[in-house]
Amino acid sequence: MGDRIACPFSSSHTVWKKDLKQHMKKCNDRPKENTNSCYELDFNKSLNNAENFELANEEKEENTELMEKYIHVLQKIEFEPLEFRILHHEGLETRLQEKTNQKHPIQQNSIIANMDSMGLLSNSFLYLEFGAGKGELSRYLNQCILQQKTECSCTYGFGLIDRGKNRLKADSKIISDSETLQTKPQIKRSKIDIKDLNLDKFLVDLKIDKVVAISKHLCGAATDLTLKSILNSTLLSNDQFGGALIAMCCRHVCSLEQLLPQSRKYLHDHGFTTVQSFNVLKKLVSWAVDKKDAQENGILGLNTHQREEIGLKARRLIDESRVHALKSILNDKYKVEIFWYVQKDVTLENVCLSISRRTK
Repeated sequence: MGDRIACPFSSSHTVWKKDLKQHMKKCNDRPKENTNSCYELDFNKSLNNAENFELANEEKEENTELMEKYIHVLQKIEFEPLEFRILHHEGLETRLQEKTNQKHPIQQNSIIANMDSMGLLSNSFLYLEFGAGKGELSRYLNQCILQQKTECSCTYGFGLIDRGKNRLKADSKIISDSETLQTKPQIKRSKIDIKDLNLDKFLVDLKIDKVVAISKHLCGAATDLTLKSILNSTLLSNDQFGGALIAMCCRHVCSLEQLLPQSRKYLHDHGFTTVQSFNVLKKLVSWAVDKKDAQENGILGLNTHQREEIGLKARRLIDESRVHALKSILNDKYKVEIFWYVQKDVTLENVCLSISRRTK
């Protein structure tokens, strides 16, 4: 009879070796062909036309020794405190009054109000919400723009990008909310991993004046992939990039591979020179949001407050590496900043990254 071997598509079942070719044609676990027109595998895995920068992979110390080593490196780095920019937009007053749980409305409110203060609210812009989920941020952004009570341009609308399946999507609500002003924003949604997104292809059938990227709590490597998707597109060369405002989160699941090369160089220049050091940095980042005592406390002699301070500085280092990378790429045409957009009793993940065009 011959040998049975594991199916190449799934280890959950086996197949006779002689029947493998035929089995692979009909196996239910074979990868589905992606028919999304803007899908290109690993399109944003690297940054176009950029010199790569790799960290060494050579440290052999035990985990505790590495933790102690890089805590000391981190403690020597000094940053100026971030600025609080907790703002309020009157367009969300009703939503704040309606909701018993204020956590998300407060965040949405400050994000949108900060966009307004940076000149990123316009009824002619196309907004791309990365990690959109249901698209709630876009919906409430639309409501605030409708408050202007002026006719929206044909270039106004929303692109919603998320790799997951989402129920109760807000796409149709954006349209119905707009009917009072007899306007119909462009709406396009794509279920795709940002890693595989060719942004130019996503935008090809949309009318564009300026494009603004937005997100509320874009997780880990998704922030870096979003930045690369913008930089790998023609938005900058065509002068169509209006800016971005991204509320970041989950630096502990960042990927060294997905960081911009300039970010990796920044970390290297600040003492995190190896792959192992970056892995330690990610572990330290988790201390910024994990208030529970951990096993390392007894080993390293740290109390909860000390752990939190180290975690916040580790998080800041990753955020500053992104700022450095963007400033070195965008030069003086855009202003790049990070700031606190809500108090940490609203969310511990309370840092925004903003990109705005400099006024002449």
